[in-house]
Amino acid sequence: MIVDLLNRKIEELKELRRLESIKANKALQEATDLKYQAFVKEMHQAIDTVYYADKELGFIVSPDTKTQINGMLVAAQEVTKSGFADKDLLASAQTALKNTQNAIRKEWSSHFTIITSTTTSTLKAINAIDTERVSKCLSNINSAEIWGDDKDKLSNLKDALSEAKTLIQSLNLDDGIISFLTKMNAGQATINDLDEIVLDWIRKEGLESRIKLKFS
Repeated sequence: MIVDLLNRKIEELKELRRLESIKANKALQEATDLKYQAFVKEMHQAIDTVYYADKELGFIVSPDTKTQINGMLVAAQEVTKSGFADKDLLASAQTALKNTQNAIRKEWSSHFTIITSTTTSTLKAINAIDTERVSKCLSNINSAEIWGDDKDKLSNLKDALSEAKTLIQSLNLDDGIISFLTKMNAGQATINDLDEIVLDWIRKEGLESRIKLKFS
């Protein structure tokens, strides 16, 4: 009788452990599923942002980075190949995504400089003429300098470059005028910089009273 009771207790403990194991595994799987959902969302956002940058801002990733993107997509598909999200395969896919994002970030840095440097320097030169519009343009341009899978920032960058182009064209600036304004902002402009083209432009824009020279 005691033996039977002991055997029942042992079986009950085994069943309890089995149920606890199922519960623990279920909780672990649910946690993995949530991480996988977050990963898929982040991956789609990254791809969507790259597509937008390519289409709207002429950003073309290198062949090596394209290979990384394809590898990331393959790794993502492998995660649920067995029918449920695999923890280890998810970790590999997350690493692939991180490496891809780092590669894109480096390439974007160079492209950003190419598409913004001239506009930025010109905006800084004309800052005193229309401070509010220039500041807004520069803010939206600079906010997109660091790649972060944020399509809104890229959209703002596109709009800022368009706005800056409109503003600069409306001022009828040539290289000599831009050079003069740049020197003015740096406190380096002299009478020698005031040629007829610059003087005509100053009068046309009604800026005579806003430009001041001083002895150094």
